[in-house]
Amino acid sequence: MGQKTFLVIFSCRSRRLPVTLCIKVRQISKFPKMDLVKFAIAVSVFVLSAACTHRMTMHSLDGERLDGRWRFAREGTGLIQIIALDGEVLVGAFKPVTRRNFFDHYQNTFGGSSIDADGPDLSAFGHVFGGLLGGSSTLVDVAYGENYNKSSGDSVQAVKGPLLYWTASLQGDRRTIMQCFLIGSSSTGHGLGRCKGRTGKEYTVEF
Repeated sequence: MGQKTFLVIFSCRSRRLPVTLCIKVRQISKFPKMDLVKFAIAVSVFVLSAACTHRMTMHSLDGERLDGRWRFAREGTGLIQIIALDGEVLVGAFKPVTRRNFFDHYQNTFGGSSIDADGPDLSAFGHVFGGLLGGSSTLVDVAYGENYNKSSGDSVQAVKGPLLYWTASLQGDRRTIMQCFLIGSSSTGHGLGRCKGRTGKEYTVEF
């Protein structure tokens, strides 16, 4: 199943969309490629607007700021929507990965000194937001990442856990693509991350 159909089919199975949208999913293979992307974006916007969402911001080194939102889905996955400065809407799904896998891919993308973590690796426990580990004060790890948000006054941002690790691929209806790496705290619900576009421009993420 292709990535572009995931958001639509997932939302249909969640039974939160009108029957007419579910019917369209069965015909999705007949859509032209860009029509498929636009349809997925439209459905993602519908799902995000109808559910409990959380704020997400991105900052580039040259001062650009992008605003967006995110929400949880099933089994530790979730949806992200970011609005570019030109109005393009980028959407995608984030999925959980192990800490080792996360760091290997992150450091290959951004460099070995751009992120660090201390403490036990709890990522193998999966999605625990609001679960048993979320209330534990003994199982704590900390991640540190660069921060391009100049208004914060800090060049480094940190998040304390237990921590969960996600990767995400965002795509817009104007062919913009962005690869993201996110770390979230199961005790606070907040997190940090970093994204990189096709042109090589990088953003640090706060959520």
